[in-house]
Amino acid sequence: MSTRARRTALALAGASALVFGGAAIAGAHVTVSPEEASAGSYTVLTFSVPHGCDGSATTEVAIDIPDAVAGVTPTLNPNWDVELLKDDGSPAEGEPASRIVYTAHEPLPDDLRDAFELSVAMPDQAGETLAFPVIQTCEQGQTAWDEIPEDGQDPHELERPAPTVVVVEAEDDGHGGASDGSGHGGDGSGGDGQTDEGTADDVAAGDGTAGDGSDTDALSVAGLGAGVVGIVLGGAALLYARQRIRAQH
Repeated sequence: MSTRARRTALALAGASALVFGGAAIAGAHVTVSPEEASAGSYTVLTFSVPHGCDGSATTEVAIDIPDAVAGVTPTLNPNWDVELLKDDGSPAEGEPASRIVYTAHEPLPDDLRDAFELSVAMPDQAGETLAFPVIQTCEQGQTAWDEIPEDGQDPHELERPAPTVVVVEAEDDGHGGASDGSGHGGDGSGGDGQTDEGTADDVAAGDGTAGDGSDTDALSVAGLGAGVVGIVLGGAALLYARQRIRAQH
């Protein structure tokens, strides 16, 4: 191998190590998906726990809820008990929860992952980055995923970053949200007043189609009759011509 080829190979290997090494480190963190949510929306956030604490199985996952969140509803996970707690650690009991705690029925092995879903009411104003610190408790040890980057700091530089969600402007697609009944209309109007009209158009289109079918049948019968008449006339003409030829001979 030439010196130039060897240098190229080493450069590619180094770049690959940086890319895949960075991906492996990021994959080892507790993460949240999606990382963006529309302002004023209800968004289901999925928190993924990819491993235990330095080889120890996970027994509890506690997710802190930012003050800017208007409300949160956890999804049941069949392998875990779930509690909604206030700031002082007491049960929320209908009050806004500041922490969601999942406790494992059986410890989650270090080489297995699990995910936890929360339906979150996002703030009405866009532009804020919400941090959801996670405390992962294991049979031996505990890991706090609670580091928040300083202004201008790359979050990938953090060893144990808190999962974050950016609140973005809501997209107005002209169909309205679920809260206003659009698309779910119990009155059958479809929310935008077009369902009934569309149904009427469909009925009219159906009638027109049926009429076209009748006209087509009539034309088919007429065409068949004309064909029969043509055959008869053609046969008569042929017979007449043969008779004339015989008469001439």
